[in-house]
Amino acid sequence: MAELLHPNTNGDCSDPGSNPGFTSALVPEPAPVGEDRGAALTKGPMAPISDDDDDLLGAKITYREIEDDPIDYEITCPGQSFTEEQQDKICLNWIERWSDLCMQFSDSCDAVRSQGGEDAPRPPGPLKVLPETTYSCITRGYCYHREYMTSDTSQTKATLGFRTPDHMMQVFSLRLSGYKSKSYPISVYGIFAIRDDLEPLRNYVFNRPRDDPVMIQQDSLALPLCSPCRGIYVLDRALLEVDLWVKKEGDGSTDEHLLSVYVEIDLGSYFDEMFTGRIHGEDCMLDMDYMFLADSIEAVIQVFTAVDDSPHHVRFTAFSSCFDKGIVLFEGKCVEKGELFTHVVAVKAEEKLGVRVELEGSLFEWSFQDEAVGAFSSPDDVSILDQFHVRVFFAPKNVRRGPSRYHAWKERCRNAGRKHEVIMGLGVL
Repeated sequence: MAELLHPNTNGDCSDPGSNPGFTSALVPEPAPVGEDRGAALTKGPMAPISDDDDDLLGAKITYREIEDDPIDYEITCPGQSFTEEQQDKICLNWIERWSDLCMQFSDSCDAVRSQGGEDAPRPPGPLKVLPETTYSCITRGYCYHREYMTSDTSQTKATLGFRTPDHMMQVFSLRLSGYKSKSYPISVYGIFAIRDDLEPLRNYVFNRPRDDPVMIQQDSLALPLCSPCRGIYVLDRALLEVDLWVKKEGDGSTDEHLLSVYVEIDLGSYFDEMFTGRIHGEDCMLDMDYMFLADSIEAVIQVFTAVDDSPHHVRFTAFSSCFDKGIVLFEGKCVEKGELFTHVVAVKAEEKLGVRVELEGSLFEWSFQDEAVGAFSSPDDVSILDQFHVRVFFAPKNVRRGPSRYHAWKERCRNAGRKHEVIMGLGVL
């Protein structure tokens, strides 16, 4: 069962325990949503506890007595309202479903290898959607709602970031891979946010209100990404918060809930490699292309235009030698002069970052690098330079690197356990 709980998205099904996108063995457990419409979210795994963490079980008894306890136990956890009997049933169903998905993934890997060899593209790996409640939820322990502060729906601070290169995550695309009604086009709104180690508040990569949905066609199922307000730092793991709706006619009362889940991803040891993870829901599946980048920094890309109400369609993308897939920064028309967009991306330190614009079938590029002043290469076409001004800031932030919240919690638990043993040895209890 432990192997089933930890699939391997690198396509190497011979080692189900090695995976970049799924939670590791010792996981803070889950429960449901937030306060807004996506509040119907489902969460957290019943992952097994490893042998070297057995001491944490006893430590939980005294954990709440520690003065520097990082967890606010008053945080609302929707999972704590369930009975133990309900929790057992939910988690057993979750294990069965997760096992089925992992077996399907393993079979798909075998089929791909048998047809295309070891270098064939791997199928999307299932990402771990957390169950509605867990034992830690009903016992008011360290569940994922408390770890990631899911009751707080505010956005993380844009000013946060590490002062030196660190582990970062870059999302390249989101796309629907299955929709049960199969009736297109559909108007989709909602959020896709990431809660990371730096500050577990929302950092949006998709954010559309109901009055500004995106139209999804059958031949183009991608959700257009928005810029995160800062870089995404994953020292250990992160929580994906997904709440998507299909807009219907009327006041919203008949809108269709497309996908509302919490998903926990684990950094593992997979860096600088592109992965496709699949989020399975009752009504649809959502695929995410992403990478974990080692020793990376934030790059803030700003593009200004001198064009007013241009009839031409433009498309800006970012690319680098550290990833072979471009990041779509902007696609549309220039409606007015001034700032066209600002977009934050992750790039490996000392690597070049390219910004490319596609205009009327032609491509033009600017290249940048940290510690270099301005672009070290630009388009030769003066008319393009007259239309667009591109600049990049490699953001030096001020936060000093420390342990992740999860590892800090584990250490406090161990210290609490040792403290409890000493007290027991002195005969105080």
